Amino acid sequence: MVPNIKIKKFYDSTYIYGPKEFESINLKNKIIKKILIIKWGGMGDVILSTGAMQDIYEAFPNSKIHLNTLPQWKSLFNDDPRFDKIWGTKKSQKIGFLKHLYEWIKKIKYEKYDLIIDLQTNDRTRIYLTILKVIWQAPKFILGNHSVFPYSIFPKIVKNIERPLHLLQRTINTIGIESNNICPKLYITKEENKLALSILKNNKLAKENYAVFICGSNINGKSKRWGADNFIKLSKFLRKYLDLKIILIGGPDDTSECNAISSKDKTIVNLCNKTELKTLPRIFKMAKIIIGNDTGASHLVASTKTPMIMIFGPTDPNKSKPFGKNIIAIKAENSRMNDISANHVLKIIHEVI
Repeated sequence: MVPNIKIKKFYDSTYIYGPKEFESINLKNKIIKKILIIKWGGMGDVILSTGAMQDIYEAFPNSKIHLNTLPQWKSLFNDDPRFDKIWGTKKSQKIGFLKHLYEWIKKIKYEKYDLIIDLQTNDRTRIYLTILKVIWQAPKFILGNHSVFPYSIFPKIVKNIERPLHLLQRTINTIGIESNNICPKLYITKEENKLALSILKNNKLAKENYAVFICGSNINGKSKRWGADNFIKLSKFLRKYLDLKIILIGGPDDTSECNAISSKDKTIVNLCNKTELKTLPRIFKMAKIIIGNDTGASHLVASTKTPMIMIFGPTDPNKSKPFGKNIIAIKAENSRMNDISANHVLKIIHEVI
């Protein structure tokens, strides 16, 4: 029986913002030889922004584009034709230190960018860009999402927006760029696809004969985990009622959670720490269903059409859910994840597949 707990479902609006609302200047007709895109943040934020990056790339086909991101996300952009250069600190924890600031400014001075697009637009990037502008003749065009110093370009109207995707759209709309790529856009090489297919074959997994569990979270976000016991119960239901195999996906922070699940059921294929980031879209694409927590890898599902149920606890799906009609976010009315049972999730699975 499904417990009498009200579960809210969250779907995506199809509304897409356009340049007419926010455009303050159209730079597509200007001579822009070199562009810097700034995007630090977590994995999910970076993945979400790749659609906007594609829009920028398409709007400036003759410009050189560089990406300033954290080194742990550099592998997401291997052999990516959009970027002539990807750079960042050697260690993410250096962000905020004076040495990093000095090296960052020196790099920008050397590259001589015509346009800087701050897709991060937080206190730290504003501080960095402010210092850049105060101590050196910064590029004429610095684009941000708020009408504050140091941005020389910002949206022409103020509007309260919550969804991160819509914030990204507003940023690029400001310089006349259409939001044509609302889902993540990654360039997967033949070698990466081949590796993904090899992983599936070696574990006797075929198209739509398995479900994926993204059961972990960032080490500092354990409150966002649905819990090993719930995933174990759900795995038994999926095998019994849908005859699906189960695979676990995760990184170093998810090892203990994945091991706790697979140790209770030897039929589960534990791929934690055994996949590269850009092999995941192919693995997700061939799955029957995906169930995951609010974590970075879940955002890669938005680049596929595979149905996904994303389980939320303390975070707001309106702000954190990956954009995609194939992704349904669920949350207990009282925000307690443990009140979402395996039966609740199974019922919704039957509705979407």
